[in-house]
Amino acid sequence: MSSMPKIIGDFMEMAFTNKICKVNVATIETPSPNIKIINFKGTFPHVKFKIGQAIVIRIDDTNYRNYTPSKWNSETGTFEVIFHIHHNGPGSEFINSLKPHDQITVGLPRGFKIFNNEAQYHFFFGDETCISVFKSIKDEINRSENNYLGILELDELSVEIPKKLGLVVDVVPKSANKAESAIKSLQNLDAEIWDLWKKGYFYLMGNAKSIQAFRKALREKGVSNKNIHTQPYWAEGKVGL
Repeated sequence: MSSMPKIIGDFMEMAFTNKICKVNVATIETPSPNIKIINFKGTFPHVKFKIGQAIVIRIDDTNYRNYTPSKWNSETGTFEVIFHIHHNGPGSEFINSLKPHDQITVGLPRGFKIFNNEAQYHFFFGDETCISVFKSIKDEINRSENNYLGILELDELSVEIPKKLGLVVDVVPKSANKAESAIKSLQNLDAEIWDLWKKGYFYLMGNAKSIQAFRKALREKGVSNKNIHTQPYWAEGKVGL
């Protein structure tokens, strides 16, 4: 959902109070010029959050954007989102303008559970738009004492962010040919490490074309389709994937 008429949006806020709520901005961190970590506070004790589910934020009268929390606690009424501020659209401008105590309208989490509880080995691939969901997956992996690897294509401004968040991943530059640097990093993995991970579970998120290229590389290395989860967050020239 990227937009709807104002009258319908207003009606939904009044009619679906179990699915839409008001939350306040609690804290804001800006670890880099293009990343903001925002904690929100509200009341939603009935929500049974699953890792990878998205919320919808109303950014103006008619526009909405999807974001994936990095933390969620229904008991305390708090959640955290790590936002990529790309300065190229109304969603980015709205998030960048938020201040502590601001109140916003949020559609509560929906979507399927993406985390594979059965896997011992997990692998991330994505970009700045995926840092929030990857952090939530990483925290769950650490709680279960399993293992993960990852490759993130990041702009120069973002290269230190994974380390600051405790994400132990390879960071590669973005390339003109989608996922080219990431695929080279994949191909350079130690053979013994790959023997462990090739039957693990792979989360490919972010840019649609990069996902396609990286998925093709995984398939060529023998990874089964059933062990690859893909979720495009954005594509050139398209709004609100």
